[in-house]
Amino acid sequence: MLFLSSRRILTFSWQHFWRNIWLSLVTITIIVLTLFSLTTLILVNAIADYAVNSVKDTVDVSLYFDNAISEEAIKTLKQELDKIEELKEVQYITPEEALEQFKETHKDDADIQSALAELDKNPLGGTLVLSAHAIEQYPAVMEKLKELKADSLAEKIDYNDHQKLIERINNFTAKLRTFVLALSLVFILVAILTVFNTIRMGIYIHRTEIGIMRLVGASNWFIRLPFVIEGLLYAVFGCLVFWLVLAIALHFTGDWVNSFLAGINFDIRAYLNKNVLNILGFEFIIVAVINMISAAFAMGKHLKV
Repeated sequence: MLFLSSRRILTFSWQHFWRNIWLSLVTITIIVLTLFSLTTLILVNAIADYAVNSVKDTVDVSLYFDNAISEEAIKTLKQELDKIEELKEVQYITPEEALEQFKETHKDDADIQSALAELDKNPLGGTLVLSAHAIEQYPAVMEKLKELKADSLAEKIDYNDHQKLIERINNFTAKLRTFVLALSLVFILVAILTVFNTIRMGIYIHRTEIGIMRLVGASNWFIRLPFVIEGLLYAVFGCLVFWLVLAIALHFTGDWVNSFLAGINFDIRAYLNKNVLNILGFEFIIVAVINMISAAFAMGKHLKV
């Protein structure tokens, strides 16, 4: 008996969905737009976090020493720097390694390569590269370098403070998040109203059947469930259509998008492939809950008749 009732409910839901096919298509279109805005919000957050982390990974302090400074003096300073709590790593680059890195960096510059070939000895000294645990700790590191008088020993201290760049990235993405979130809320509201009116239209079309079901003693839930499941069908088809369109779009434009994001090495296809189940599940739950609640409210008035 339970199986038969469940089968009838599913049959009614499927019939309601297809009898109002144009309304169903409009509803699915609104859901697709809602999913687009939600996915954009997720991608904006992911790209912003990736961009900030990419900038943070490039931050360090480099101490360049004249080749007249002995290796022992540099290593003694390194031992003192290793005691600084804020520092995650202190890397010593020998003059020979520094020269090889310089040659590799300028391997396409014939003038520099020929000039280096004429030198009798290595003009470069050793280098210490300091990496902190967090970007916020670099000002403290710079203060401790002054306390150790490292600036008097080193020929040059190179520190590019990326804090302002990170703040600009965060400010821009915060504004973009706000805009996309507002857009998502608008589409969610439109989706709620669309599903509500679509279900109400279906109820009006099937009002005679609903009246007959009530006369023969059908329970409220037996009458309500086909419309609730109809709302669930909108969520299922909306998610399928959106992700199919997104997959096709990324197939043709993914390389262009990745080239646009080349500065931070963010691969949008790889990110979505890795997180597709989590994102799809999250979006489906949101849309399904919205649709089923809208359907339940739309049925409220008629169940009181």
